[in-house]
Amino acid sequence: MKRSIKELEYLRSVLKTDFMDIKEDWVEKGLWVLPSRTKYLLNKSQGKRENHHIVDITHILSHRSFVAGFMEGNTSTTRPWFRLGHPDKELNAFKPVKEFTQALTDRCLSIGTSSNLYHALSQAYSDFGCFDTACIYIDELEKGPHFNVLTPGAYFLMNDNTGTANVLVREIPMTIKNIVDNFGKKINGKWDWSNFSDTVKNLYEAGAYTTTVTIVETVMTNKFFDNDLPEAGSNRKWVSLIYEAKGYDEVSAYGKYNADTLEDDKFLKIQYRTRKPFIAFRSTTSNNFAYGERGPTTDSLGLIKSLNKKAIAKDVALDLMLRPPLQGPATLKKSYVTTNPQSYISLDPQTIAFGGAKPVFEVNPAIAALNQDVEDLRNMVRKMYYEDFMLFLTHNPKTRTAAEVNAITSEQQLVIGPMLQSLDYTLNVPLTDYLADYALFEDPYLPPVPKELEGESLKTTFISV
Repeated sequence: MKRSIKELEYLRSVLKTDFMDIKEDWVEKGLWVLPSRTKYLLNKSQGKRENHHIVDITHILSHRSFVAGFMEGNTSTTRPWFRLGHPDKELNAFKPVKEFTQALTDRCLSIGTSSNLYHALSQAYSDFGCFDTACIYIDELEKGPHFNVLTPGAYFLMNDNTGTANVLVREIPMTIKNIVDNFGKKINGKWDWSNFSDTVKNLYEAGAYTTTVTIVETVMTNKFFDNDLPEAGSNRKWVSLIYEAKGYDEVSAYGKYNADTLEDDKFLKIQYRTRKPFIAFRSTTSNNFAYGERGPTTDSLGLIKSLNKKAIAKDVALDLMLRPPLQGPATLKKSYVTTNPQSYISLDPQTIAFGGAKPVFEVNPAIAALNQDVEDLRNMVRKMYYEDFMLFLTHNPKTRTAAEVNAITSEQQLVIGPMLQSLDYTLNVPLTDYLADYALFEDPYLPPVPKELEGESLKTTFISV
C-alpha cells in the first residue's frame, strides 16, 4: 500500500492554483469584515491591528447579528435543533425504537455541548458570512471530538461528483520543536531522524526551535479500503497523510529554504479514520466549485465601501466647516490670527478694505441629504446580512400574539431559505451524521440498538427555528 508524496504535492499545487483564482476576493472581503482572519492570506504576523481603514461599522454589527442569528436559529445551544428517527412512522412510534432514537438524539446533543462544537460553529459562521465558505477539522481525542475551524487560505478543497468536498489539503506552520515533539520518536534515548528532512534535523540540533516550517496534511478517501473486510487498522474509509512540504520554496522566520527531497513514501504520520474528519460548508456555487460564491459580504461589498467613503467625506466636510482654510491679503499673515473664544485679531487698513479673512471656499455638506443617503445604504447592508429579519422583534418591540410570531418566523425562513438549503446540505446533515456515528460506536452511555433498527438507516429532522 505505497503512497506517493510526489502525487500529493502535485495535488496540493493543483488545488492551490484553483484557490488562487479567488484568493484576492477573500483578501478584499476579509480586510473589510474579518481583518484578523486574513493574516495567513497576507503572510502577516499575528497580533497586529488591521482595521484602521474601517470607519463605518454598520457591516461589522450586521455580521455579528448574522453569526448570532444562525447560531441560535440553525444550531442552537439552548434547545434541541435536530431529532433522529426512522422514516417509517409506525416503526418510529414503536416504544423501544422511539426510546432509542430519543436517547441517541440526546447523546448527540450532549456530545456537542460537552465539546467545543458550538464555540467552533461561532467562528465557522463568521467565516461563512465573510468568505461564503468555512471548514471545520475534527480531532478525535481521548476525551471526545475536538472541532477546529481552519484558517482561510491555509486549506484547499476538492469536490466529488456529488458536489461534496471529499479532499482536504491543509498547510500547517509548525515550529521545529513542535514538529520533532509531535512526530519524532527516540531510540535508545536519541532522536530517530529517519522521517525528517536534513533541514529539520540541522535546525533542531542548532537550537533554532522557534523556526517555522510548513507541514502538509492531506485528507482523502482511502483508496485501499476494502468494504468486504472488517473496518479496523489501516482498512478504514478515510486516511490522513502528513509530511513536510517540499514542492515549493518554503519561507520561515529563519530564512528561505527548499525542503529536502525525502523518499517518496516517507511520511511524518499516517492516520486512518473511520469517520470523515472534516466538514466543509459553503453557500450556493456553480460548476461544482469547491468554494461558495454568494453571501452577505460578497453581495454588499460595494455598499460597505460606499458607506466608508461617505463617512470619511462627512468627517472632512464637518472639519472644513469648523476649521475652514482662510484667505486674505498678505499683510494678514503677519497678524496674530487666533480662533480662541473672545480673542482679538488686529487688522490693518488694507485687510479692512478687503473685508478681513474669508474662507477659501464655501462648504455645503448637505448633512440632511447625506444622512438620508447613508441610512439607505445601511438598511441595504442590514438586509444583505438578514439583520432586519433576525432582529425583527428587537427592532419592533410591541407585544405580539403567538400566531403573529409564527407568521414572522415563516417569513424569515422564506427569505433565508436558499442560505439554509446550502447549510442543510453542506453542514447540518454531515454534522448530525458525524455525531450520530460517533455516539453509536464511541459513546459508552448509549443503550443497545433495538433489533428492529439493526441494518436500518435513520432520518434526521431539523427542528430549529
